[in-house]
Amino acid sequence: MAEFLSNRIPLLLLLLLGTAFTFAWTMLNRDRLRYKWYVAAPLALLHTVVGTASVMAFAQLENLGRSTAPGQMSLFGAIFFLPLFYFLLAKISKRKTADVFDVFTVNMAFTLLCARINCILSGCCLGKCITGADGPRWPTREIEIGFYIVILTFLILRTLKQKNHGELYPLYMICYGVFRFIIEFFRESTSSDSVLHISHLWALLSVGIGLSIYFEIQRKQSKDHGGNKK
Repeated sequence: MAEFLSNRIPLLLLLLLGTAFTFAWTMLNRDRLRYKWYVAAPLALLHTVVGTASVMAFAQLENLGRSTAPGQMSLFGAIFFLPLFYFLLAKISKRKTADVFDVFTVNMAFTLLCARINCILSGCCLGKCITGADGPRWPTREIEIGFYIVILTFLILRTLKQKNHGELYPLYMICYGVFRFIIEFFRESTSSDSVLHISHLWALLSVGIGLSIYFEIQRKQSKDHGGNKK
């Protein structure tokens, strides 16, 4: 048990960092969300718990019928499952769904950044070997961390301008789906020797869902603006 916990200390610290960020970012946007600190604190912890459960549950679904190592994660779980949490949060707290999604998209992206850093620390999710079995590998994890830094900067700046109407989450889905579809060709798969992996499917699904939601939001915005001009 002691060895198991010691191996999880880096992950626990990263999850704690993600929780602290979620709390700070939620409070920074308190005028928009109207959450008091005594609500934002447990909410940040719940966000981390639900997010962690999502990536672990999705990993089990991906490997249904095959034995998997305990604690295995799939980041697509957060992308597909957390929207339900955000939707319920908005309805239960009676906040605008668009505001909750825009603010918490940043929280999710930062948490997944922490999860990918943990991949480096734990030695999983490796890139394919470039020149041979013992040669250097493609730095896929490091490239993905760079992607998160760029997308986080974009999301934070867009959120601070407060000119969004719920489109940040679908934009994130589109960007991550396109990025992940490309980078997946350079990642090592433990479940398939094929060039295409199951994550290619999830990436395309992420792009498709993101595009459909984004264009639906834009359609409603155009309709509302058109109605206001009458």
